[in-house]
Amino acid sequence: MTELRVPTVSLPAAVLCSDGQRLTGHVFVPAAASRHPGPTRPDEWLNETDAFFPFQADGAPRPVILNKRQVLSLSLSADPADAGRAGAPRERRVSIELGPHRFEGTVMIDMPENRSRVLDVLNRDEDFVTLHSGSEWHLIQKRSITRVAELA
Repeated sequence: MTELRVPTVSLPAAVLCSDGQRLTGHVFVPAAASRHPGPTRPDEWLNETDAFFPFQADGAPRPVILNKRQVLSLSLSADPADAGRAGAPRERRVSIELGPHRFEGTVMIDMPENRSRVLDVLNRDEDFVTLHSGSEWHLIQKRSITRVAELA
């Protein structure tokens, strides 16, 4: 049955769960994207409709299965190749709060000029918004966001 497995790329990641537990380990994204050359980007993968995904915690003998709705954030290293995505989007520096948890960084706005507010990005159909913070990406579940503030 191994011929039916989808080839994946293992990415180191940290997960913050809704129960406050923090996990470090690896997520597995498809090695080939359906919309562009190369592997599926983590933001594309996490915003797919599947409700669950495997997570291999550091030091654990077997992966656990996580419910996306119980994941507040998934943090991983930014892909340097992704920095040059076509159609340089506008950027907004923001602070995002999920109860006691706070993230700061930049939201990329790759939408038409008349839909170029942070509010427009947050109101997209996707479950997770990507926050760029230095060399990290934080994929933050929008249902759990309590406050967003634009920073100067």
